[in-house]
Parts: sequence; structure tokens; C-alpha cells
Amino acid sequence: MIVHQDFDNVLKWLAACQRPLLIAHQRPDGDALGALAALTLTLRALGQDPRPALFETFPSRYALLRDPVRWYDWKVDGRALQASCDALVILDTCSWSQLEPAADFVRAAPRTLVIDHHPTRDDIGTRPGDLRLLDETAAATCLIILDWLQAARLPLDPPVATALLVGLGTDCGWFRYANTDTRALRAAADLSAAGATPYLVYQTIYEREPSARLRLVGRLLQSLELLAGGRVARMTLRRADFDAAGADDTFTEDLVNEASRLAGLEASVLFVEERDGRVRVNLRSKRKLDVAAIATQFGGGGHVRAAGARLKLPWDEAVSQVTAALLTALADASTDNADGPPKDTDRY
Repeated sequence: MIVHQDFDNVLKWLAACQRPLLIAHQRPDGDALGALAALTLTLRALGQDPRPALFETFPSRYALLRDPVRWYDWKVDGRALQASCDALVILDTCSWSQLEPAADFVRAAPRTLVIDHHPTRDDIGTRPGDLRLLDETAAATCLIILDWLQAARLPLDPPVATALLVGLGTDCGWFRYANTDTRALRAAADLSAAGATPYLVYQTIYEREPSARLRLVGRLLQSLELLAGGRVARMTLRRADFDAAGADDTFTEDLVNEASRLAGLEASVLFVEERDGRVRVNLRSKRKLDVAAIATQFGGGGHVRAAGARLKLPWDEAVSQVTAALLTALADASTDNADGPPKDTDRY
């Protein structure tokens, strides 16, 4: 649990920086981008020169975060950024597998700060001089940053509040997911009071999507298979599906949740064939399953209710092995809970 001294330590740590390099995980979602944007804007206001870098093209659905911040491209600017930074800040992950393009640099980087809310983590940010601000009870990394800003009495202006609301809202499924608690709702109220406009943020992210994404959803639903008596939904997207829809890989965010409306469903899994031949797996569960434990078996991780992995296996082997692990875990969970309600104390 984070205490006030932890926030003080982060403020002092950041105050000693001048050109921090900020990164998050591959395929950044709203929480990663919101955290990067909010911290960049805050450090800039404190007189620093923060440089946020992405491993991929900026996702079009988060266009409202693109203009307030200068974003760097790791492929183009990475070498110069590594040479000029005096600190490294890693947001919304503490996993080597999610930092693969920068993994070699991270191992030898200047002093490093990690801010994350995922329960699965590696030994990043544990060297002398490093610092970690971890809170797996937080619904989003953006919520941790908000707590830090408030504890440090730092300014919370509309652009920062908007960036934080993007992260909080998307990671909570706009307050529909099980991680939506009193703390998250109070944070949303604080961000709204600081100038973020929830309905405009939602419209910008979810109601301005290109037609290609809707076509990709159609391909996804055509692949839907129900397993284990309807308790598991399995969906797939191959490269041919992207080509037919005219879509790119940035359109897959949240697609694993399309099956969540089905009655009787316990878990859903989405397999995506990536351009490099790897198979990306997204897992979600509702009540019994710890999908992070399943993802960990394949080198991934995440939350108990939402996790993922990237596999260097042929397509058929990846689908077969993950499906088998999922069905085995479901059977074990059903046995564990046969005599009572689900033994689920985790928010995620």
C-alpha cells in the first residue's frame, strides 16, 4: 500500500531529473497514454524537459492526447533519446516482455522510476537509485498519478485532468468493470471538477472510429466459438481478417470484451496473428478464473480478470496450448468453488 512518504520520495526523485525519458508498454492503451501525457505535462510545468516515447505509431482513437504533448518515435528517435536522458520513467508496466524494444536499454538505463498497478511484475526498478511506486489496488496507473499529484499539491489543470480521465475511464470500462470502486469514482469526480469533460472524452475515443474497425468486429464475431458448455468464448483474428477489413493492429483494443455480454460466460480469449508471426493472446474472466496465472504460463501477465501474452509459436500450437490451459484452469476453478460462492477477493 502506498503511504505519503512514497509520494514524497517520488517528488524528490523526479526533482533531481532534467531530461527524463518516459516509456510505457508495447501497444499502449488509454491508461498508458494518459499516464505518459499527464506526467509529461506535469514535469514540463515544473521546468523539466520530459520526452515520452512510443514503440508504435500513435493510436488514432486517442487523438485528443496527441496534440498537447510532443511524442517521440522509438524507432526513429530511440538512440538519441537514450544518449540524452538523465533518468527513465516506466509507466503502466513492470514486465520485460512488454518492454521488448527497449529491454537492453532498460537494463543499462540511468536511474529508473516505475509507476504501475499490475500485480504481475519483474525485477525492473530494483537497482540502487531506482524507485518503484506500485499499487495493485488502483484501478489504473493514472489513478496512482492522480493520488501523487494531490498528495504533492501539484497543479491539476484541464489538460492533465483529461489525460488522467482517459486512463481511468478506459481501464475501468467507463466504470462498468469490477475494478470500479469508490476510490475510482471519487477520482473521476475530482478530474471532472478539474476540467475534464467525461462525455467529450468518451465521444472522442469511442464514437469516432473508422469503418474498418467495425468491419474487423464483424470478422471477429464470425470466428466466435463457445466452449465448455458456453462458459468460454474463443475468438480469432488472422492477417487475412485485417486485410479484408482494411484494418490495422491498433483496432484490436477492447475486442476481447465483445463476448462479455453473453449469458453464462466465465471467460473469453482472443488470438491475434501479428505481422511478425507471433500470436497475441488476450484473456478476460468474470468471476472464478485468474487469467493472469494462465498468461504467466506463456510469458505474459496482467490482472486476475484481464491479462495477455505474446507467443513465439505456430498459430495452431498457440491456440491449442492456451485453450487447453484455459479449460484446465476453468475446471479447477469450478472444483474449488463447488461448495460455495466464488472465492474471488480480487477487484480485477
